[in-house]
Amino acid sequence: MKNTILLATMLCGLVFGSKVNGQDPRFTQYYAVPLLLNPAIIGATDNLKASLDYRNQWGSVSSGYTTYAFNAMYPIQTGGSNGKLDVGLSFLGDKEGAFGTMNASLVVAYSKEISSDNHICAALIGGYGQQSLSTSGLTFDDQYVNGSYSPSNVTSENILNQKAGYADIGAGIMWYYNPKGKFNAFFGVSGYNLNQPNLSMTGSTAVLPMRLSYQVGVKILDIDKFDFVPNAYANYQAGNTETAIGSYADYHINDDMKVSFGFWYRRRDAIPLVVGFVYKGFTLGYSYDAVISSVHTVSSGVCANEISLSFSLSGQTGTVPSFGGGGGSAPAGTPGASPFPSF
Repeated sequence: MKNTILLATMLCGLVFGSKVNGQDPRFTQYYAVPLLLNPAIIGATDNLKASLDYRNQWGSVSSGYTTYAFNAMYPIQTGGSNGKLDVGLSFLGDKEGAFGTMNASLVVAYSKEISSDNHICAALIGGYGQQSLSTSGLTFDDQYVNGSYSPSNVTSENILNQKAGYADIGAGIMWYYNPKGKFNAFFGVSGYNLNQPNLSMTGSTAVLPMRLSYQVGVKILDIDKFDFVPNAYANYQAGNTETAIGSYADYHINDDMKVSFGFWYRRRDAIPLVVGFVYKGFTLGYSYDAVISSVHTVSSGVCANEISLSFSLSGQTGTVPSFGGGGGSAPAGTPGASPFPSF
């Protein structure tokens, strides 16, 4: 019954709504897929970096929501000593019951040293997305005859196997303070779906609203082999506000290895718990969202599990300006260490 209710709600919104607003998928480990948080984060790395993220939530309700993402970032020499160009690739896949979304985007960014230890990066992200409906496993009223269902009964529904393609653009700007000391900081603003694409598969209006995101944080380095990264973010989309505050703690076992743990408080939603491990250029992270909203009283199993894996390949020394933020397991207190969390 709960599966039928969920599917019916989705289909009614798709078919009968004169104006339906969607929302972007959310991740707990934002910094594991940074191009989906703020494309300008790309400017703070000197290395080739690639990451994968998989998220599953609401698993007890019609198989729930499954989301996966891939990010890749690469710095390019510009010929200047205080600026560089970066390119990146972002891929997103999201499945919500019978509905699926895929999006592939390209990022281009330019970073500039505006003064000693202060950097700013501006980035554009644009690509192509596709919304689709899979009818496999769905049944409709006109396939029932005298109370009996038969898959051989042809349905008259006209939304079957339809897809909607759309262009999607966004932008971001990021300032980060990266001195040769024990304190880093960052602040960024990003916007996605700036063209508000229409996702409708029926000729009506199903706008994907603009999403504005704000990020801020500091990194306090080398306190008895610990780094602390208190940070916060806020998302605004379609009249909905999502805010969270939390902190990571990184413990450096040696120069090549560290463990990370932390938590967030997502207002009126969940308390995500995060743990991770970094060895040289490899980072593995796991998070669990403990739901604190009233939704957990309606159905059990609405929490979320998320796992990420990333790899950072050094070797760009002398090729691009050193902006810090290699994203690997630099020792605590290393000058120019990344101001951002690992995942």
